Amino acid sequence: MKLRQARNKDGNQIISLIRKCYRDYPDCYLDVVNDSPELNYVYSYFKKNKGKFWVYEKNKRIIGCMGIAPGREKSIEIHKLYIDKKYRRKGLATRLLSMAETYALNSKIKKITLWTDTRFKESHKTYKSLNYKKLKTTRKLFDISKTTEYTFTKVLG
Repeated sequence: MKLRQARNKDGNQIISLIRKCYRDYPDCYLDVVNDSPELNYVYSYFKKNKGKFWVYEKNKRIIGCMGIAPGREKSIEIHKLYIDKKYRRKGLATRLLSMAETYALNSKIKKITLWTDTRFKESHKTYKSLNYKKLKTTRKLFDISKTTEYTFTKVLG
């Protein structure tokens, strides 16, 4: 298994991975055209926005991904953290989040935030186990999935 920076040509595989992950949740759909067009040119999008995007690859197939970009109030925001169901509970998400935390600390940033669908309870457990705090703040996306998201944050020491 290899962790590397994403390339624009990874878009189709990243989209397939996210769609596969969404199938585990009722009424959860990925609308690339209206909600996530950046997935078609993920490297360029994150670079332009002073961020980074990584993928886990096994046998030339993308099995996990995560992006980071500057957030509000001198923070880093996590984007599109997904791991193929076959590879969950193996520490991949933990390693990606740890990498984001190291990047933040090296950049003199002390806070990480992320938004996650209220249906993704397995992910919430992971974030809590890594000392991310669920805030009371939620947001509705008014997308085809009728998504409501929680926000999680972690202050780095």
